[in-house]
Amino acid sequence: MITALSHVLPVFIIIALGYLLRILGLLRETTVTALSRLVFYVAAPPLLMRSIARTPFTSSVHLPTIGVVVASSVIVATLSYIAMRKAAPERRGVLAQGTHRSNTFFFGLPVAVSALGDAVVGQAAVLIGSVVITYNLLGVLLLSLPHQNMSARSLTVWTDALKKIALNPLILGVAAGTLLSLSSVTIPPVLDRPVEMVGRTALPLALICLGAGLDLGRLRADVMPALLVSAFKLTVYPAIIWFWLRELGLSGPALQLPVILIASPVAVVSFIMAREMKGDERLAGAIVIGSTLLSVFTTVGWLAFLL
Repeated sequence: MITALSHVLPVFIIIALGYLLRILGLLRETTVTALSRLVFYVAAPPLLMRSIARTPFTSSVHLPTIGVVVASSVIVATLSYIAMRKAAPERRGVLAQGTHRSNTFFFGLPVAVSALGDAVVGQAAVLIGSVVITYNLLGVLLLSLPHQNMSARSLTVWTDALKKIALNPLILGVAAGTLLSLSSVTIPPVLDRPVEMVGRTALPLALICLGAGLDLGRLRADVMPALLVSAFKLTVYPAIIWFWLRELGLSGPALQLPVILIASPVAVVSFIMAREMKGDERLAGAIVIGSTLLSVFTTVGWLAFLL
């Protein structure tokens, strides 16, 4: 437990710092938005690209793990949507999305690096790229299905979603790193150092942005459904992946890394998608906040169990 706390506390201290900076007025909403874009579009892609490029392809890409995580996500999303069939249309997809959409980069990766070391970043990057594609496709599906009268817009919605996936900076960083790894091309030292320096800013800035974006007011109106969905997402969903991977014979970092990434709180982008696709954005925001608060305890629990 002490070991788990030693890995988790630094992460939450930086998140708390981001929240405090916003409360003190040192980080305004426009600044947080700009910093988030800086992380997403500038710092994160070099981090992922360089980590994969420096890792042998056979080490960074483990198809059984990717298959388990993707299949588990689809199963959880499907069963959750069926279970929420009596909820109002604008809430049904939001609740189902909240059961599985993990914040793998902004939260999961910093925790994984703290607990397992920098050596796991290459494998984590490929897994993050896989779940980014899966979560975006599932998000569009879950948020569109309840509004069947929106069929005229369905083609546009899917086209936009596929375009955003193809141009997603995280996906582009993973793709570039994979190509470099496969081709055995090394980044020249004169470029490698700046790429490394920019990439190293990604994780601390991501945590500061995560903390600065917390709005506890969103939790009040939907506290019970938000906490119930969050509890399921932080415990049952990663437990399914842990059990499945263990049955496949995985152990050590190969088992620990996927579970740590998936056991992260709900991604902020789920709130943005709900707002854009006529979902209950207030409920989506409450799930993001609720899962982040609960993750203080569940992350410690998972690390104590895994390490």
